[in-house]
Amino acid sequence: MALAFFALLEAAFSSKGIWAVLTESGLDLCRISIGIVGAMFLDVQLRAAAGTWAAGVLLLELMIAAGAMLFKNRATDMGIVQKSTQACSILFLGLVSMVVPAIMIVLNGGH
Repeated sequence: MALAFFALLEAAFSSKGIWAVLTESGLDLCRISIGIVGAMFLDVQLRAAAGTWAAGVLLLELMIAAGAMLFKNRATDMGIVQKSTQACSILFLGLVSMVVPAIMIVLNGGH
């Protein structure tokens, strides 16, 4: 919620374009989700294999974040010329990275 508020403020009052703001918001979502996963596994025990789950989910989160950074830094090399396509791709990856901890919370029964 705070991320959406600050992204709207940045879009309204900065000289950046809307696509740059959306790109940064997608990367921020990836960063937030890595923090959520780290905090989840400090407190929540997922049966006997908590360490294995933690490493696997964190690796998945890091791969999604790396994909978002790849889109940001190498989009023109990959043939993505339009800023809108680049920003929407990064925002999609950010949203997917936020869904992973939500699924883990639901699978664990909301604890």
